[in-house]
Amino acid sequence: MSAKRGMTVEKHRSVSENVIVEVLSAHADHLVGDQVNGEEYLNLFPAYRAELAPLIRIAERIKATLVPVTPAPAFTATLKQDLLAAALQRAEKQRSHPRVSFFRRRGFLLGAAALGSVLSVAGVVAALLWRQRSMARA
Repeated sequence: MSAKRGMTVEKHRSVSENVIVEVLSAHADHLVGDQVNGEEYLNLFPAYRAELAPLIRIAERIKATLVPVTPAPAFTATLKQDLLAAALQRAEKQRSHPRVSFFRRRGFLLGAAALGSVLSVAGVVAALLWRQRSMARA
């Protein structure tokens, strides 16, 4: 979906849909921290109870069903070794292809600028000489 199309969808969303989205978002934020239950939200927004109740119940069921997952220590150790090896390999690759220093690039740029200036002056002198010769012939 394009950004323009996404904006159009938001513009056409009714006020009640926006309220429901915001309430569900706040409820989800509080569910993560186990700070509030859905009944409190339903009491805060009684006009939206019919729409919110089933959605809040589903969110609470999902939260109750989910179990925090931690990776196995062996996986963590292997991942760490792999990442360190990749970083070392990248560092060695950069050492074998050193970058041109700022001062060398600066010198090259200054030389190119000076050459450009000399060619510009030479072009102006050539144009003046050509004009002078053409006027002398006329």
